Amino acid sequence: MQKIIFLFIFLGTSFWCNGNHSDSTTIKPRKLEYNDFIANYSVNDTSTTVINIFFDKRNNSAIGQMTIFPITAAFFPLFPVFSVGMSAISFPFFVNGSVILVKYRKKKLYKILIEYKETRTLPKWVRKKVNKSLDYGRFDDE
Repeated sequence: MQKIIFLFIFLGTSFWCNGNHSDSTTIKPRKLEYNDFIANYSVNDTSTTVINIFFDKRNNSAIGQMTIFPITAAFFPLFPVFSVGMSAISFPFFVNGSVILVKYRKKKLYKILIEYKETRTLPKWVRKKVNKSLDYGRFDDE
């Protein structure tokens, strides 16, 4: 009797899980990768620069800053005194990396690119970074 009840519960949950999918073909922004953003949302050099800035900050700055703290935590059992000092130094980097991951998340990039496609305007903080990045590529021979 317990096997039959278990079988009905298993079949019911599997049908419920399989029938729960939506028919829409929209993909959540957090699942998009760099190439998806470039192919679907890049309309000119400015939008491509915005995409490059966001992915560069996420992949290089944030993750690089966040990797130091877990390494010092792994050394704690071996060198407790040394690890406490290193943790005090690396914890602010870990927090800053976490803030960068939140600030440069893919959903925010998606919203900025959609707004840019429609209105051709960027938020002020993004515009400053884009202008700096685009000006860096110019060489004035004056």
